[in-house]
Amino acid sequence: MKTVIGLSVLLLIALSLHSLARSADAAVKLGAGDSSLLGGDLTDPEDKIAPKEDCAGDLPEDKLKPENCGWVGMKCAPANPPGTPAHQRHPYQSWQGSPASAIFWNKPESKKWYVGFKDGGYGGPTKAAPYYAAVEFKEPYVLTHFTMTTSPDMPDRDPKSWAIQGSSTGKDDDWTDIYKCEAKDRDTSPFQEYPRNETTLFTSFTSADMAKAVSAKEMKKIEAKLDGKKVEKADFATPKAYTWFRVVAYSCFNPNTTAVAHPAQPPGFALGQMELFGVSTAKGAAGAKSETAQADVKREVAETVKPPAPDVPFIISYWCGPPRSETTLARYKEIAECGFNVAYPAENNLWAKNDKEQDEHNKKYLDLCQQAGLKAFLWDGNVAACGGWDKAPKPEEIPRIKKTLDGMIARYSSHPAFLGFVLGDEANTPEGNKRLGVVNQYLFKKDPTHLPYFNLLPNYAHGFVQGPAGGYDRFVADYIRDAKPAFVSWDHYRQMFEGGDENYYWHNLEIIRKHCLKAKIPYNQIIVSMKHMGYRECSEADLRWQVYTSLAYGSRGIQYFTYWYVSGLAWAEAPALITKDGKRDVKWEYVKKINHRIGKLGPTLVRLTSTGAYCNDPLPPGARRLNASAEAPVVKAEGGPLLVGCFKDPEGKQYIFPVNRSFQGKIQARLTMDGAILSASEISQETGKPLRATALRQQILEVPLEAGEGRLFLLTQKGH
Repeated sequence: MKTVIGLSVLLLIALSLHSLARSADAAVKLGAGDSSLLGGDLTDPEDKIAPKEDCAGDLPEDKLKPENCGWVGMKCAPANPPGTPAHQRHPYQSWQGSPASAIFWNKPESKKWYVGFKDGGYGGPTKAAPYYAAVEFKEPYVLTHFTMTTSPDMPDRDPKSWAIQGSSTGKDDDWTDIYKCEAKDRDTSPFQEYPRNETTLFTSFTSADMAKAVSAKEMKKIEAKLDGKKVEKADFATPKAYTWFRVVAYSCFNPNTTAVAHPAQPPGFALGQMELFGVSTAKGAAGAKSETAQADVKREVAETVKPPAPDVPFIISYWCGPPRSETTLARYKEIAECGFNVAYPAENNLWAKNDKEQDEHNKKYLDLCQQAGLKAFLWDGNVAACGGWDKAPKPEEIPRIKKTLDGMIARYSSHPAFLGFVLGDEANTPEGNKRLGVVNQYLFKKDPTHLPYFNLLPNYAHGFVQGPAGGYDRFVADYIRDAKPAFVSWDHYRQMFEGGDENYYWHNLEIIRKHCLKAKIPYNQIIVSMKHMGYRECSEADLRWQVYTSLAYGSRGIQYFTYWYVSGLAWAEAPALITKDGKRDVKWEYVKKINHRIGKLGPTLVRLTSTGAYCNDPLPPGARRLNASAEAPVVKAEGGPLLVGCFKDPEGKQYIFPVNRSFQGKIQARLTMDGAILSASEISQETGKPLRATALRQQILEVPLEAGEGRLFLLTQKGH
């Protein structure tokens, strides 16, 4: 009996010593994979860092620094294999595709910082020559907590002896330990072999005193990730403030060596992710109050209210309406006669300051629109009090913005003709989109039946010319995420240059279509209808081409630039739909015909979801080719240059929208349909109803199309 008791006591002592030896006891596991990260850390505070695609390319540091990163500088060691050109030796470059900066990309499942001991690491990290990745911030921070995530594979590459350090200068001899791990084995390390991609939280606080260390928002985020677990013990003492932070490794679980026993598993160092969290001290004693206020702004920005369903789901409108002096019932009946269903502000009222005269004009404008059977977007100069669209709102601005919007809503939202406020045009910046998001969301909450309107730049504007499918893609995605619009409006005129320029047009349509489908919001395009700035005088075919190509890509509305003649913009006094003398130009008649036809298609189009848009050869730049691999009911399109829009309705019925891409010639399109298609019924552009179904002969549907014309067909398929 004594022997058994003695063994039990020894076992308890051994277990106690083992528990005391583990340095990872205080650290808490948050899970594995990309979703285990806390997010919103100092290196990527808005979770929208955008790494450059070719980190293995022969590019200098300034070309590969990720966009939207939260640091001002970064350095690492080792920077690249021996013999690499000096301009490639920086933390964003790695010939293996795994640079030091990858630990801040928020993608530990697929990305990591990796250094091979033989060809990149000079044998492995040591106390004298450690591996490190360091970042510098604009202002000093007190580190409150951080996370570390192991790499996706090769457990032996995990750091064994390592530290988190701070510095005010970033110099090699000026680093102070904040947290240090001197693991002897896996039992004394916070990094376990499995699962991989595991995220560990290290804190300067316990659950009991967390509220004193971090903001309420950050506390809520941490507690959600802890999922009921508690932080029982702090991992490190609260440090002083630093502008530089780094993770430094002195050894790994695989031993230092340049020998490679197995080519597929060479010894090396790897880390999946690091997140740093802290409190800024740049504003002294006011810092805590400022941080709380900023948290309130971030909450306003992050809030998401479902956009309203518009009274007019298929918008046919224009820019630059009749001036104030021409705000008459006759003019607005003329607009309705031309097939428009939504009016736009007077060309000399748009962007004007608010005063008594504007208030009187706006009331008259709405009354006339109601009498003419039109809905109306309205400009109220008080929008300017919400601030410019180039900066995120400051905490002290939020009450003023809300008060301004409340006043605008009170003046106009009860009017039967009111559709929504015009907020601005082509002024998008990442920070300004957040301000726009606050305004949109507040309007959705307080006035949920009306649409805020804002117009986007096209892809060839400003810096997007060099990357129509790259930078612009990110630009649109960020706009939808941050501005949270009810629908996306954009303008694109370059296709109407003298001689034509389609180099950007199809890219733009593809990108807008993709992101709006993902966000489940509608979109409409503004097309050119006036000769100016190198854009040609539009023929009827030109106008048709712009309208029908947009609709075939899924656009739920069209606006013309411009309706009224605009002095100083038109070239050689070129007319818009209305001439300088206030008379109807021939284009007014063209647009009337087009508007009445697409107006009949509108009720059907708004029920459909775009499933693809394809072109035959010659393929325009940026368009997708129609071929056997395309997910479309049409397998071949012949007879001329064609675009085929593909759609489905809520019942799963398929529709196609073939468009003649020629600006000049009429064509006889021959569409070879998938074997499951039995017949096609055109949606009449005179009545909006399906015409009698046409049976296919040898799976071919023949469609005559004028230059730029499009026609919509409901397909009958087997099983439906």
